[in-house]
Amino acid sequence: MSNEPLIQASALTKAYRIWDNPSSRLTAPLLEAAARLFPGRSSPHRALSGRASRKYRDFYALRDVSFSIARGEATGIIGRNGSGKSTLLQLIAGTLSPTSGSVRVNGRVSALLELGSGFNPEFTGRENVFLNGAIYGFTHGEMTTRMDEITAFADIGDFIDQPVKTYSSGMMMRLAFAIAVNVQPDLLIIDEALAVGDVFFSQKCFQRIREIVRRGATLIFVSHDMGAVQSLCGRAILLSQGAMMFDGAPEDCVSRYFNLHRPASGSGGSVPGKHPPVDPAARAAVLAGDILAAAKSRHGDRALELAAAVVVDGHGAAGWDFEMTHRVSVRVLLRANADIKRPSAGIQVHDRMGNLVFAAGTPQLRFALPALAKGEEVMLEFRVTLNLQPGAYTLSIDAAEFDEENPNVGVFYDRIGGLGPLNVAHHGAGALPFYGIAQLPMDIGYL
Repeated sequence: MSNEPLIQASALTKAYRIWDNPSSRLTAPLLEAAARLFPGRSSPHRALSGRASRKYRDFYALRDVSFSIARGEATGIIGRNGSGKSTLLQLIAGTLSPTSGSVRVNGRVSALLELGSGFNPEFTGRENVFLNGAIYGFTHGEMTTRMDEITAFADIGDFIDQPVKTYSSGMMMRLAFAIAVNVQPDLLIIDEALAVGDVFFSQKCFQRIREIVRRGATLIFVSHDMGAVQSLCGRAILLSQGAMMFDGAPEDCVSRYFNLHRPASGSGGSVPGKHPPVDPAARAAVLAGDILAAAKSRHGDRALELAAAVVVDGHGAAGWDFEMTHRVSVRVLLRANADIKRPSAGIQVHDRMGNLVFAAGTPQLRFALPALAKGEEVMLEFRVTLNLQPGAYTLSIDAAEFDEENPNVGVFYDRIGGLGPLNVAHHGAGALPFYGIAQLPMDIGYL
């Protein structure tokens, strides 16, 4: 296998002209053409070019984006609506041309960019399979050998022989995905398409995506489902207003994504009341056993800072080894380096694959924190029962300020990841209390 990157993007830029009025679409090109009849620095050239430029403005959907993606790499691309994600995917897929810069893809691309793309609505599903196969460079015979697998995966029954214009959005997505994953792509691009399907089909799709990546294909996955991005991808790119803001670990990328939304200045109100004074002995103990220096990642401007933290068992002993279903406490010292109106803090637990197992903080626990003045400190203790399967986990801690109108959105002032490992074991006799990711409340009885 070649060491050459599958995708190489260099200073990739895409601009769209926004015209002042419909007639400008005609007059501006005529003025530009007339300007080219004169020498570049002459007065007529400058005058005509100036008149042309006043009839439009350039909107940059993507500006100066550079990256490379290796073969077999799964990369998520995230960002708010209008950040340039879809434009970037279309440039990679070759359905758009860049204004400047370049993008090179060394392999066959299979892309799910929008529902219905590549389909003729008058053709049946079966006919569209052959149409898409021809687009990907397969012969009719080659697609015939794939037809049974495609129809079985799509699972739309007799509708495969009905015109696509009669399909629901879910059926359209099923067929499009079935084709995309059965044409042996070097690069599979998925742009939010899986949001349309039902949960059972989505699970089947995610399983197939993982199989394709394990076989060496490259994945670019765009979604607003941050859990799916962290589960599928080993890397993530964050776009904002057409610029690349971050390229790295999905967990860090997701936290920076939420960091793009800052609470409006002066909006909402702070929680009335005062924090209890920090106990000097407890503060000294947390500082003495501080675990934050061993973190794998940290970012934020630390307006609200994680000054120190320690993990202890139910008896107050610090450590990282715990028994399954036993209680653990995460003690955190927070320090305000600026006035914070709506402070919050929380913890996250990830499994060995990087999947988010659990996350909660003061907003989810309905534990309202009063405002913090600059220089003020507060001590919190997050107490959680380890209803987890035996294994190794990592811990992340954050200090943030939540949005008054949406407690699930806010800005991370200090985000620390990769603490641990937190080792959960089962030393008791008999069967494990449960199997799976986590324990749900459950009982049993006779009817």
